Amino acid sequence: MKFLTYKLTFLAFAVCCISLFTSCEDDNESGVTLIGLEARFIAEINSKTITFVNASNNATSYSWDLGDGTTSTLEELEKRYSNGTYTVVLTAYNDKGESSTYEETFIIDGCVDEETQNINPANGDLNWTFLNDDAAFDAFGDIGGAIVANPVLDNVNNSCFVYRYDKTTGCQTWSGVGVELATSLDFSTITNKTFKMKVLAENQITDVTLRLEFMPFPNVNPFQERIASITQVGEWQELSFDFTNVNSGTFKSVIIYFERNAPCDGDVYYFDDITQE
Repeated sequence: MKFLTYKLTFLAFAVCCISLFTSCEDDNESGVTLIGLEARFIAEINSKTITFVNASNNATSYSWDLGDGTTSTLEELEKRYSNGTYTVVLTAYNDKGESSTYEETFIIDGCVDEETQNINPANGDLNWTFLNDDAAFDAFGDIGGAIVANPVLDNVNNSCFVYRYDKTTGCQTWSGVGVELATSLDFSTITNKTFKMKVLAENQITDVTLRLEFMPFPNVNPFQERIASITQVGEWQELSFDFTNVNSGTFKSVIIYFERNAPCDGDVYYFDDITQE
């Protein structure tokens, strides 16, 4: 009887060991189920720019189809898109030659990228779109000025970049922004003498002065200037500055004033798309 009890006890012990061994095998001896090759990415969207963060598992190389005809083999990347719909596909590979794919579709419907610009009268009528830093104006009189993202997209102006004019508190009342043209505007030869400019007032309505000078300060004479008024806040509007009665003279310096000769109290303005018609 004791011998039989011993055999039964041994048999139960053996079965238990086999069961434990099998359980360990199923869990890869760690108790954790392993994840195989898997392609995956996370998209971080900022306006029209998408940063693709690679979240793939057990991959050694990658191939991106960015949905606009371009590709990449980088692990992670950043891409700026034009308006449209794009399907981005990531293919991940392991060292065995196996592959996995993951895709997402994105709809880009934001600002319109500046594609053309002319800031030199020698090439024809001005078309100042702030395409790049070459188009920046110089701020003077202790105000702030810089090319920035368009803060208000509307039917008047949906372009991506504009110029910010910041009348910093305590600035000089004669402050403004200006630029020296590569070639002078010659009013004896040009035909389009009405200048258009899109403007946006963030805080209050005001007058805008467009001044054309012979040369930058101090050789400003002769000069011509026209004034137009902003009539609404928080929306873009297009102003006109009519110089059609100017039949002669060359002007190499362009100056723009908002709230000219008024105290500086932190008001902010924007302007864009200076053109001739």
